[in-house]
Amino acid sequence: MVRKIAILDSTAFIIGFTEAGGDAVVTSSKVLEEARWGEAEYRALAGRESGTIKVIDPEPEYLEEVRRAAERIGEFELSEADLSILALALQLSRSGDEAYLVTSDYSIQNLASKLGIRVKPVLHRGIKRVISWEIYCSMCGWVGEGIPGKPCPRCGHRLKRRPRESS
Repeated sequence: MVRKIAILDSTAFIIGFTEAGGDAVVTSSKVLEEARWGEAEYRALAGRESGTIKVIDPEPEYLEEVRRAAERIGEFELSEADLSILALALQLSRSGDEAYLVTSDYSIQNLASKLGIRVKPVLHRGIKRVISWEIYCSMCGWVGEGIPGKPCPRCGHRLKRRPRESS
């Protein structure tokens, strides 16, 4: 039997979305580390104590696959918690479960779309299109491999990112 599993981002705990209408609810320990302030911490604790929220960390190979995919499309601003829930969703989906992410984070939604992971956006309607980013230098025009904020290999100016042109 296929299980429907909602995987919660820290935003879900912050806004109080901790139930998924009968679907199983999981998160990662990294998300719980992020949700350590205000009522989010209490919601996470209550969910764990009552057994309505299960904490599962992804297998290392799924985490590595997600890291490579993030790098490939230029999503450099994802936290360890973000990467962990993406990897967990990928792992659970591939094991035959019907897993989906509950998040308001556009970068998570973007990478999830690239990886074929379902998303239930909260707080807004979600992304309108999937973006792949390119790294460039606004000073000298260099485009290539790099990390935003690091020095340009040609002129030393700080690198930026922008959406790649569709081909």
